[in-house]
Amino acid sequence: MKVQDPIPPLSWDSRRIQIQGFMAGLHQIEWLLVTLITLYLVIIGAPNERSLGLLLTTVTYFGFSLLASRLHFFGDRQRWLLAIHTWVMIGFISWFLHNTEGVSGPLTSLYLLAVVTSALTLGVLATMLQVVAIGACILLLFQLSGESLTEPANLSLLGINLIAYLIVGYLISTLVNGIEVSNRMLLEMASKDPLTGLFNRRAFNDLIKPIHAMSQRAQTPYSVVVIDMDGLKTINDTQGHGEGDRTIKALADQLKDHTRSSDLLARHGGDEFVIMLPDTDVSGAVKMLQRLITDPVDEVPPLSIGVACYPEHGDSFDVLFEQADQAMYVSKRLGGHRVHVTGKGETP
Repeated sequence: MKVQDPIPPLSWDSRRIQIQGFMAGLHQIEWLLVTLITLYLVIIGAPNERSLGLLLTTVTYFGFSLLASRLHFFGDRQRWLLAIHTWVMIGFISWFLHNTEGVSGPLTSLYLLAVVTSALTLGVLATMLQVVAIGACILLLFQLSGESLTEPANLSLLGINLIAYLIVGYLISTLVNGIEVSNRMLLEMASKDPLTGLFNRRAFNDLIKPIHAMSQRAQTPYSVVVIDMDGLKTINDTQGHGEGDRTIKALADQLKDHTRSSDLLARHGGDEFVIMLPDTDVSGAVKMLQRLITDPVDEVPPLSIGVACYPEHGDSFDVLFEQADQAMYVSKRLGGHRVHVTGKGETP
């Protein structure tokens, strides 16, 4: 039996959705950094010989933040854009510290903004690597300032800062990972039928949209199949609903065995199932469904099946589903256990 991705990335990638949500927060952190540095320059001031350079660097960094907030070049690869943001932030903070009080001043805590940004968006490993890079920057700043790292005060400052960065980065990354797992569980619960494990109607209607749009752009066909069991009511009435549920589950397993990983399969309600077959015309769909009918399962009663194909039978999924649903009822009226293509005669 084939295992399908429980949350296809087209619409249900929770990590991608989470990163998109954090993008707005990232720019707010960057603007907070610029605001703090601007306040420092206004209140404390900067060395006269470096004030112009600091001002130009701050303005350049702010311009980078504004530009990156409107940059859509990276598209789905926003993690790379976020990584660039954090590395530029670390470089900017290091440059600012080098030109002001160095790492002995209070502004060393600005590195926490980079750590928080990385932890929120890039995960534990990337955050730990950035903490190591921050540690290297602090060592370089000590070297450039001429201070001795062997002095107890400097060693304590370096150790305390690095421990704080590690703890903050690890805790936030762990929290974000927990949120991601919870989101995936909630998305799966909202998109899956609890009895069969297939997609439910809500998820199916959402996931077919990009497939339909792709077929429109590429001018490729796809088929919509509606399947209904002929004897479920009798099973429920004579053997109980528990046996009816086992029958529905058996049909779901049979359908999984006869569909491809690229096919979209869902329980549409009750004993009705729907399948979207990408890149499949009517003849291909009928061949696949004939194999389904000629390979019966003891627990599954006869099936009534209706088929409609894009673009032959309609130019929207709603129309195609209605056509396939009507074809299924035609199949049922003709005695069931057959495939009927909309607008055509029965396919025995």
